[in-house]
Amino acid sequence: MQLTPADPIAIIGNNLADRMQHHGWLETYLQAEFPQHRLSIRNLGFTGDEVKTRPRSANFGNTDQWLTKIKADVVFCFFGYGEALGGPGAVGGFEKDLGGLIDKLHEQKYNGKSAPRLVVFSPIAHEDLKSHVLPDGSENNRNLALYTEATERACKAKKVTYVDLFSPSRKLYAAAKTPLTMNGIHLLDHGNKALAG
Repeated sequence: MQLTPADPIAIIGNNLADRMQHHGWLETYLQAEFPQHRLSIRNLGFTGDEVKTRPRSANFGNTDQWLTKIKADVVFCFFGYGEALGGPGAVGGFEKDLGGLIDKLHEQKYNGKSAPRLVVFSPIAHEDLKSHVLPDGSENNRNLALYTEATERACKAKKVTYVDLFSPSRKLYAAAKTPLTMNGIHLLDHGNKALAG
C-alpha cells in the first residue's frame, strides 16, 4: 500500500494505539519517511477497544462518525491484544469479527469518494520483565501468537495490508539492554520508538 500526498490517516484500536499518542514515534517516522506528503494523522485509539467493543461516554460518537469527520483515506487498525485474553476458544470468533470489521470499513467512503485503504497490525508480544510481582507472559504469548495468526489469516482472506508486530516485538525485547515496557504489556517511550522504527 502506498501513501499519497495529503492522505488523512486514522489510527483506531486498543491500548497500543492509544499510548502512541503519548510518544508520537509512529507519526514522527511516517512524517520523516514522506516529508513532502503533508500527512494528517489522527489517533482515535482508546484503551479497552476491541473489534466489537468500544466503550465511550454518552454522545461521544461512533468510529464511523469520527472517521467521516476526519475524512480518513487510510485506517491503521490495532486489535487482538484484549481479545487474546479470551484464550484459544475465542480465537475463531475474533478472526470472524475482524473480517467483518474489514468488510464494514471497506463499505464506507469516509473521504466522500472511495473506500479507505487499511493496514491491520497484529498485537505485540508480552515482555518478560523477570519480576516476582509480574507474570512472565508465557501463557499470554501463547494466546497472542494464536491471535496474531488469526489476524494474518483475516487480512490475507480480505486482501488488506498486514503488519506482524508480535514477532518483531519479541526480537526487540530479547535484544534490549533495558526493558521496553513498564509492566510487560505497555510500551515505554523508547519501546514505542523501537517498535515504530
